Amino acid sequence: MNKMVVLFVLFSCFFPSLFAGEYDQLVLEASSRMLDSDYHAALELYRQAFIAEEGDIFDLYNAACAAAVCEDSDAAFMYLEKAANSILIEKEWLEEDEDLLSLHADNRWNAIVASIDSRMDSVLASLPEEHPEDPVIELPQPRLSSDVSVEEAMQNRRSFRFYEDSPLTITEISQLLWSAYGLSYPVENAPDFLRGGLRTAPSAGALYPLELYVVVRNVTDLDPGIYLYRSESHELILITGEDSWEEFSEAGFNQLHFETAAAAIVYSAVFERCTDKYGARGRERYVCMDLGHSAENVYLQAYALNIGTCAIGAFSDIALKQVIRMTRAEVPLYIMPLGKV
Repeated sequence: MNKMVVLFVLFSCFFPSLFAGEYDQLVLEASSRMLDSDYHAALELYRQAFIAEEGDIFDLYNAACAAAVCEDSDAAFMYLEKAANSILIEKEWLEEDEDLLSLHADNRWNAIVASIDSRMDSVLASLPEEHPEDPVIELPQPRLSSDVSVEEAMQNRRSFRFYEDSPLTITEISQLLWSAYGLSYPVENAPDFLRGGLRTAPSAGALYPLELYVVVRNVTDLDPGIYLYRSESHELILITGEDSWEEFSEAGFNQLHFETAAAAIVYSAVFERCTDKYGARGRERYVCMDLGHSAENVYLQAYALNIGTCAIGAFSDIALKQVIRMTRAEVPLYIMPLGKV
């Protein structure tokens, strides 16, 4: 069963009122039939839905899966070609999805895969080699104590997916970024790889492979846009002042977290910072360990600030990379929406 059906059914079960229209009712029923492996019934329901309304990308993808299992290759390719026009559809999904195995021997399959490759190459070529150096926004200095103990934060920390539609402050954003990857022990004349000193989160070999961005939707004294966190100086670098929240949400498959979150931290990694020293072990283990250390700091700090967050790993890598304007060397890893609970 492919992942898009699972996501669709999960959201629709929590929010049935969102699925009141004819199209939505049909695709909800189709998704349910696919979960029951009744692919013929699912395919017919998708066909009816697409008569009522132009198909959503992921509904088209699911319809292609149903058609492929039913050995209706013409319908499968028709739906798949429409879905694959979106940057949100990744080649790895197609190649790993068992529902689509019957299509692999068809020449049309190679054409779809090639078109996705071409689109990805085009996006990567449009990305910068390096981050900009300015404009720079100074952040308020972080506090180093609070009334919330570490023990209390560990006991009560939870993942929150729903937030008040209210602003955070730039001081709260500053505190969260510092907890995630801020400088805790400056080192004068430090080697280049150390980039200023030791940070709040441990790192294998002190190589610090992570990059952190904050996407702003509703933060006082900080305009909507996308910012890179420069941890060695506790500053933000403006990547774009455009309100990119809608595109950002789409890259995260419009999950419910994004509807009212005030901001989000986005993690990426430059794997070469680890692999140059540790080889494959750096890629397969150490970068992921570093990410876990930093993200847990965010969870604990968020609790102390009465802010909710939830680590998200479900997103389109290439779409997220494009909307954030990451450098070509970076690989997106995590999204952590932020909002008052």
